[in-house]
Amino acid sequence: MLQPGDVLDNRYQIESMLAKGGMGAVFLAGDRKLGGKPVAIKEIAMSDSRAFLEEARILAALHHPNIPKITDYFEPDDNGNCYLVMDYVRGITLQQKFDNEGRRLSLSAVLTYADQLCDILEYLHHRPTPIIFRDLKPSNLMIDELDRLQLIDFGIARRYENAKMTDTVQMGTIAFAAPEQFENRQTDARTDIYGIGSILFYLLSGGKFVYQNRDPLAVALAGVPENVVHAVERMLEADPDKRFHSVAEAKRALSMPSAGAAPITRVAPIEDRTVSLSGGAPSAAALIATASVPAATATAHLAHLAHLSIGARASYSVKATQSQPALVIYLLDVSGSMDLMLGGKRRIDVVTESLHVALRQMVFRSTKGSRIASRYRVAIIAYSDESRDLLGGPKSIDEIMGAGMLPALGTHRFTDTAQAFLHAEKILKEELPRIQDGPAPLVCHMTDGAYTGDDPEPIARRIMGMSVRDGNVLIENIFISDDLLAQPIDQPKRWPGVRDDTGFRDDYGHKLKRMSSVIPESYRSMIRESHYNLAAGSLLMFPGTTPDLVSLGFQMSAATPIH
Repeated sequence: MLQPGDVLDNRYQIESMLAKGGMGAVFLAGDRKLGGKPVAIKEIAMSDSRAFLEEARILAALHHPNIPKITDYFEPDDNGNCYLVMDYVRGITLQQKFDNEGRRLSLSAVLTYADQLCDILEYLHHRPTPIIFRDLKPSNLMIDELDRLQLIDFGIARRYENAKMTDTVQMGTIAFAAPEQFENRQTDARTDIYGIGSILFYLLSGGKFVYQNRDPLAVALAGVPENVVHAVERMLEADPDKRFHSVAEAKRALSMPSAGAAPITRVAPIEDRTVSLSGGAPSAAALIATASVPAATATAHLAHLAHLSIGARASYSVKATQSQPALVIYLLDVSGSMDLMLGGKRRIDVVTESLHVALRQMVFRSTKGSRIASRYRVAIIAYSDESRDLLGGPKSIDEIMGAGMLPALGTHRFTDTAQAFLHAEKILKEELPRIQDGPAPLVCHMTDGAYTGDDPEPIARRIMGMSVRDGNVLIENIFISDDLLAQPIDQPKRWPGVRDDTGFRDDYGHKLKRMSSVIPESYRSMIRESHYNLAAGSLLMFPGTTPDLVSLGFQMSAATPIH
């Protein structure tokens, strides 16, 4: 078996073991040829190379964003060990996530993951020669840093042969496998549909296995909407002919609302027991008063800024720890125009999804082993004509994850941006004395229209003058608009970012540019790992003309260096 320090083929240096199972082990390695790029190497001990080569051929032919790509492989050596080299997925398994959260995921989270799993299986089942996965279980599903499902371990996947009556080998994990996998029958797409149903039952029942259940499904899944119960029940039919005939049909059944029930708000790629920013009016308890700032204080700060090059003395290299977490304050514009469409979705829904991506990144970056060692504290302020604190002040990321749904938001006509920045300033005045040794705080402001009321720029500049030892407070702006830039962004991955020479058609764009900090190199480096080409010296400003750019802006808000 490979050991840390070993080098495979004079190229892949083994760093650590990631997982071990009955058919082999998976290791984290660095690719020396590509500057130490992390890869995953699967070691399989077998004397017969046929099964290994089948898995290698299956993976090599697949091109799907939710399936790790195979990049290299080695046939059995003298000891009978084979090796697959594939993309390394940063994240945790769905099983680990489920366990970390007390074996309770929200219905919305479960259905979001089911949606993604259905899409992956639809792709596999519609290959020129269909591929049946046959071993669906939470430990074979990775949740990456963007909260996307990744299907791993194709060890017992097989190509479907229409004329074949039985499988050569009946295999599968008993807790999630379909009955035909333990009988003298062939597996097909309906076998994977059973696997989806068994995973859904497991997640929605708090960790119970289908084969142990003796109650009617409606009892075992009490509290789950009727349509979901019926869909799961049909997926789990012992007779494959009684199940859905395709994954697409199963997906539609899960999406169909129950009669008389409110629709389930589902966000992709992420959702959990955390935040919902769609529909409904906020509760009165969520409303809080904003702070007023004395004119003398404002004058002093502005005078100071006249001689300060924002970020010039900043290192922005202090890493967030559990004792010194990063502080991120979100200011979210929920004025009436947030009901307009962007990329086929309402703007408010795009923002919801992107915020959830950022929160998930914070969770993943705070997770060590099987627990969250919180390295972020977050405040979420929604504003229109008044400001609403959705969390009741900054909360640690683990508190947010266990708090359940946030108050729902309605959209309103006017936008008082100055009031939102006053709210952020009030929080910072309270927090800064306690966090001088931590990373510089970040205010992430999302807006989709010009402000009404007072000018927010003087307040933003005051905030940019506040500092900790790591540097000045950072302000990021995400401006959703259909007609903002002088030159549209056709390829977000190649976009160099907002720079001094970036032209705007909208005057508010120029104002937000003046209110945006320079992207720290530590932040930029992390985002570049996601293959965005932001240039050095570009600003923390993201014109959200596409959902990709909105998502990039929220990803940047979670890019604080982490210890």
